[in-house]
This record gives sequence, structure tokens and C-alpha cells, in this order.
Amino acid sequence: MNLTIFGCQKKHQVKLAENRKITTVLQQKIGEEEKKLQERSLAIRQKIAARDLEELETWWKKRNIGDPHKYLLPVILARLSLEGEPVGKLYNQEKTWKILLQLDKDKPSIYHFRSYLDVRIFFLFRDKMPSEILTSYKNQLQRPKVLQWTKTGTENHMFMGRASGLALMDGSGWPIGDPASEATNEAWLRSELNKFLTIGQGEFHSSTYYGYSIGGLLNIYDFARDPELKKLAKALLDWYATNMALRLSWGTAGGAESRGFDRHTWNSGLSTVAWMWWGDGTEAAETMGRGSARLALAPALSTYRPPEHLRALARKQVPLPFKLRASHPIYYSYSQGNGLWETFYITQDYSLGTLLEPTRSYQVEGTIRAQYATYKLVVRDPNGKNNAVVSLAGTYHGPQATGRSPGDQYVQEKGAVIFQLILNDRDLQAGVPARSHLVLPQRYGEPRKYKDWYIWRMENIWLCARPWGDEVNLQIPVSEKYKDYQAMVAKGRKTAWVTDVARVADVRDLESLKQALDKTEVDDSKWNSQGRLSYLSLAGDRIVMTYEQDGAIGDAVINGEKRILENWPVLESPYAKQELYSGLLEVDDPNLGKWLLRGKLTGPEWE
Repeated sequence: MNLTIFGCQKKHQVKLAENRKITTVLQQKIGEEEKKLQERSLAIRQKIAARDLEELETWWKKRNIGDPHKYLLPVILARLSLEGEPVGKLYNQEKTWKILLQLDKDKPSIYHFRSYLDVRIFFLFRDKMPSEILTSYKNQLQRPKVLQWTKTGTENHMFMGRASGLALMDGSGWPIGDPASEATNEAWLRSELNKFLTIGQGEFHSSTYYGYSIGGLLNIYDFARDPELKKLAKALLDWYATNMALRLSWGTAGGAESRGFDRHTWNSGLSTVAWMWWGDGTEAAETMGRGSARLALAPALSTYRPPEHLRALARKQVPLPFKLRASHPIYYSYSQGNGLWETFYITQDYSLGTLLEPTRSYQVEGTIRAQYATYKLVVRDPNGKNNAVVSLAGTYHGPQATGRSPGDQYVQEKGAVIFQLILNDRDLQAGVPARSHLVLPQRYGEPRKYKDWYIWRMENIWLCARPWGDEVNLQIPVSEKYKDYQAMVAKGRKTAWVTDVARVADVRDLESLKQALDKTEVDDSKWNSQGRLSYLSLAGDRIVMTYEQDGAIGDAVINGEKRILENWPVLESPYAKQELYSGLLEVDDPNLGKWLLRGKLTGPEWE
């Protein structure tokens, strides 16, 4: 035999053996992870089922709650799901069905917060439910009720309602009183996937609403009969999961958000879903609030699992630090991409994100600007129980420094940020407060002062802040609502901040930090005349911002290069990428290699 050919065959056989070994190890690992997920599933279902259902029924009727299904259905579903488990004997299933039937009679309308769990109850228990309840579900597909499945609303409303309705129409096998409703919802679902894979998402990384949207999509994935619909749902779920995994910061939704400001650890609508998929142990279920825990219920009862390529990224078991640039569309648009710009940076001990929004708006109703997280520093709790969260912004929408206040302008490079708020006459006429707040938990105490710097030791980081204003003081607490938080307040028509973060692993003690701060450079010589600030950071990066007096985004230069926002990618990081308008999401795991999701006219494809 030709020795060259023999050698190639032998190498090929060795490679195949290595691949089989890797596959076996991966399958074993996935099996172990699935067992842990089922343990988390049981823990969350037991927690939710323990709520007093009869007391809830009395509660909502006394107060005439407009969306009672939001509160009762999680308990009903959890109890029904425990039949066959030892703890299930605690609950009278006949009484549970009776309360569900009465709820339908009292509130017969189909609405978003009802639909995503209501449809799941139908599919999981249609063979066990009383005939009167089964009839009520059939009626949801007949006129006039069937028309309610095409309702509009905010993004999560439509994912709950339209996706759940589509699952019921396609998966029930029953005749549909208005076939156009089914076609409308399928067309909408396809347009959402096209939007996500070309320009991104309006309700991006929402710690409040991600779980609700995901709950609706899980109904299609689990219960639709049409394999093409299942593929559409899986692609959208994979996209959600990728964005969650990228920014997830040890149980907190890290970085910028649209419609939320997660200050918790495994206790928000997004992070409880992430816990179900990627958490470890069941302890977190005990400390979750009821409003957050219920969002983990649909994933706990679903067959969907995120791509394995995302597990290490979600758990931050990949090489750190890394940076992310991202762009997002205007909220309701399917064509206006590159409308908001996000910077995110994460190390072993903290993550930091900022958001730029292009309008100096004073609108307070009919807008989501009050729900943006424009600066969020997440500090990792080494014990994994209570991460610290810091915000920095103006206070137009409240003293806790969240929301897009008119005039807020940022530039970020790694752990350093320059923030400015210089009020013009229109700002003052609109009532924009002449102050900006740096808000952090009270438990870290008052700062130490070094020259112009205020310094906090927070777990394994140093937070350094250098404010400008007519007056600077500490406000404890920040407000009656947030009694556990303090605010460093800069007052005046012109305020500004430089914040910088150092890891204790790099700067061991306060004296070393002082020496490091002495090597930084702050140039504010042109701030009063031109709104220009320059800072050489602890990491050695030079960032410069010139404030845009009547605009929304300052002129920024980072290490000598002007910040240009046009055509920022939807995602750009070492582990996940999506170019603007590309239709291609790419995930790269250091051990598993690449995973691709490609959008095509006929539907999604995976590679």
C-alpha cells in the first residue's frame, strides 16, 4: 500500500476517534445539564404552586384587577404540572379547574398577559380538562373572539398574543373562524425574524419583558404542528438567547436595556429565564420575587433548549474581558436600523454598558425613553447572591438616574466613561432638573476622597468618580422608593462626570489606586468655554468628549479616532456577530467552534 495514503487514513481514523470522544463527553455534559434543569424546573413550579390560589381569586375581585390572568394562571399552571409529583397531592385539581373556568367567565377577553400561559395550559392538559373549559378554548378560534388574536400593542404584547394565538390555531386541529387571522400572525412572525436578523430589536435586552416575549414563542415551538412555524420560533428564540448570553452578568441583565433597569440577581423577567436555561443549583428560586419567578415557568415546562454554543458565554466561562458594540432600531420600525448605539465591556468582576439615543426629547407619555438603561455598572458578588448595580444620568425621569434624560451624553472606552449634561434654555423651560446623579447601593458606605476623586471599594473593584458642578454632595437615601441606594449629586446648569473602574486583582489597595489615579490625566481647561473634557484612563485610553449643546450625542474621540456611529453592526464582539442588514447571526465558542443562524426568504437556516 502507498505509505502516504496509509498515513492519511491513519490520521483520519485518529481524528474520527477524537471527534467521537469529544461528542461523547459533550453528550454526557448535556445530560448532566438537563438533569439540573429539571431540578430547577421542579423548584420553580413548587414555589409558584404554593401561592394561595383562593386568596388570589378573592384579591383580584375585590380590587377589580384588569389583568387577573397574569397573577392566577402561573399558580394554576404550576399546580396542574405537579400532578404525579409527591407535592402535587397538596392541591385539589378539581378546585383548580373550577377557578380557571370562573376566571374565564369573569374575564372572557383574550389579552396578552393571559394568552401565553393560557395556551400552554390548553396544550399540556387538553385531555384532562373538564369539557366546559375545553369548549371555552374552542370558542377562542371562532368569531368574534378569534379576531382578538391579531391585536397590536408593544413588542412583548404581540409576542405573547399573536404567537400564542398562532400556536393555538395551528396546533389545536380545530377549524378557525377567520383563517386570515392565522395568515396575518404568520406574516407578522416572519417579519419579526427578518427585523431581528437585519436591524435588531426595538425592545432589546429588556429585563422586564424578555420573559413574556419568550413565553409566547415557546408556545409555537412546543405546540405548532407546522414544522416551518417551529423553525421560525426556534430562530427567534435562538436570537433572544444569544443576546441574553452575551450580556448576562452573573445573574443580572448587564449593559444597556430598552424597557428595564435590572438591579437584581436572578430576579428579573430576563434573568429568571436565564437561570432556568443556564443557572446552577436551585437556591435562587427561594429568593426570587413572585413577579419574576412566574417568567421562568414557561421555560421550565418547555422542550426548547438554547444552542449549546451559548452556555459558556452565558456563564462567562470564556476568555475575559471582551467588548461589544451594538446598534438597535427605532422601537416600532421595521426599516429604521442603526437608531441607538450601545457599548458594553465585561471583565471577571464587573460589566459596564452605556447607550446613546439620538433625540433630545421632553416627551414623558407615549414614549419608552423613561425605560432606557443608559448607564449600568454591574459589580459581581463573589458569593453569587447580590450583585451591585450603579447608574449615572440626569434625573428627568426620576432620581435613580435611569431613563433617557434630555441632554445626557456619554462616551465609554472599557471601564471608563465621560458623562455630561449641559442644560440649554429649552431644557430649563421643559423642567429638566439642573442635576445629575451617580446612584449606588448604600451598603458600600460613603466614598473616600482623594484629590478630586470619590472612591468606593465594591466587592472586587474600585469605583472612581470625578464630578463637576456648582455643588457636589451625597444624598442618602436617593429616594423613598429606593431606600437602599445613595446618590452622589452634582448640581448646576452644567454638570459632568468621569467614572473609571479598576479591578482589585490589578490594583490591590487604596495606596496603589492613588498612585494609579496620579497617572491619569483630566483636562477640563475648555469645559466652560467649549464643553470639552479629556481623560487618560486607568487602562491608558484617551477619551475626549465635546458636548453638543442643542443635540443628543456629543462629539467623541477615543485614542485619537473619532467615534463614527453610522453603520454600526447589530452585534460585534469576539463571541457573537451580526452585521447590519446581513441576515446572519454568528456565534463562536472557543471550544465548540462556530454556529450560524441565517435568515432567508423561505425561512431560517442553521449551520
